[in-house]
Amino acid sequence: MRKALRILGKIVLGLVALIVLVLVVGWVVSSMKFRKRYAIAPAHLTVPADSASLARGHALAALSGCTGCHAGNLGGQVMIDGFPMAKLAAPNLTRGRGGVGAVYTDADWERAIRHGVRKNGEALFIMPSSEFNRFRDEDVAQLVAYLRSVPPVNGAQPPRVLYPVAHALHAFGAPLVPAEHIDHARQAVVAPPPGATVEYGKFLALGCRFCHGEDLRGQDVGGEPGAPPSPDISRTGAAGKWTEAQFIQTLRTGVTPAGRRLVDRFMPWSAIGKLSDDELRGVWMYLQTTDSVAAAKK
Repeated sequence: MRKALRILGKIVLGLVALIVLVLVVGWVVSSMKFRKRYAIAPAHLTVPADSASLARGHALAALSGCTGCHAGNLGGQVMIDGFPMAKLAAPNLTRGRGGVGAVYTDADWERAIRHGVRKNGEALFIMPSSEFNRFRDEDVAQLVAYLRSVPPVNGAQPPRVLYPVAHALHAFGAPLVPAEHIDHARQAVVAPPPGATVEYGKFLALGCRFCHGEDLRGQDVGGEPGAPPSPDISRTGAAGKWTEAQFIQTLRTGVTPAGRRLVDRFMPWSAIGKLSDDELRGVWMYLQTTDSVAAAKK
């Protein structure tokens, strides 16, 4: 019996030592990777100021999950706060005190959105720039125009703190720093032209997965902290049974065909509804193809 306990004790100690080794190595490798600085050639954007462009920028911000991570007023919020993972806050994007909007140039915004890189060349953590990298210049310019237009919010969010597990995941290949996987010399994929097509609808609907899940069939927590469960918006869900006209009407009014009012805080219909009829039609056309996980990822 004692011999068996000694063997078991050695096994447990060995496992503990292995875990500690993995965490230490992960911390060291991850910290070295974070020291890298990225030199991104600035894009020459023409940022518009007309109301139509601001409205479309607002819609793109809502669809891209900006308000889900950075809060409805874009003043930022703590997204994760738990040892041994991380304390992670989405920063204040506005022009208020402590907000990056007070110091970011158009080139800085483009670098952060499409490349996942800060003003100082440091990589952003869990910023989905791999998806935003496909934005056309016009898309980025309209998004920047909207970000510049939002009312200032005073207050900086707490700095990022990564604990051992986050460092280990980063070190061993988890895609937590998209800048490491983007070809910064060129855009590998560019969004299709706006219009009533499945292809463009898929591009716009990429942000829907933040709340509704990768297969768009809903999830227990609908994206941002405190959000209620999100519904199935694929062809198999209730929304999938709506006609094109009902779909567009819902996003224009915030009222479903069944008479249920959408909560704008969690389902930003008032922003998304500013898209053109053709763009909303494209989203509806794409959602009509998403009746399975495989179809949603095609």
